[in-house]
Amino acid sequence: MCEIPKGAQMGHSTFRPLDNSSNQHIYSELLEDNHIDALHTVGVHPICNQFWQYPLCNVNRLWQPDELHQLLLGLVKDLLHWLLKYLKARNVKDQFDNQFTSVRQYPGLQHFSKPFDSLKSGTWQGKEICGMIRTLAVDCAPILVCSTDDGKTAAETASDEILMGAVRTFCEFSLLVSQQNHSDLSLKALDDALKQFYQKKGIFR
Repeated sequence: MCEIPKGAQMGHSTFRPLDNSSNQHIYSELLEDNHIDALHTVGVHPICNQFWQYPLCNVNRLWQPDELHQLLLGLVKDLLHWLLKYLKARNVKDQFDNQFTSVRQYPGLQHFSKPFDSLKSGTWQGKEICGMIRTLAVDCAPILVCSTDDGKTAAETASDEILMGAVRTFCEFSLLVSQQNHSDLSLKALDDALKQFYQKKGIFR
């Protein structure tokens, strides 16, 4: 339960950190056999938190992954800025903007009428960024790896292929992270995609 009053600003220095240690005996009692059936009848399935067993560990202060702010509005947004900087240097940003705004209407895909950098940085929200990730690799492919431009040098071709690989693996990682449930197979795919991105991310320097 959030203890911050309605309308008050949130801040670590203003309110005490959440601490449920005083209520642990209540949770422990609920986990006893004579209460399990009652919990199941209301759709509650208790899971014992193993970190409660460590006296110096406060589970309420552990780092928690945040897909919205750390991935979508963090890494993905940075990736888009790095990508546009690279495309400008290659003089193909106009082609990318055309691809970006030309995605056909289709269920599950979001259509964007304006280029990514035409609006202020804070305008794009998590929902829009997530929609961009779904088509980003397809937007880049015709420009970076399927181009019929014979004027590209061997170095530019190699650079474009590395960039395309970085974009593809990062998009794959971002889409896999958004799954609600994971298996050993999906976790391995996440790990592989992240490793491949790290091998290619130097192209953005």
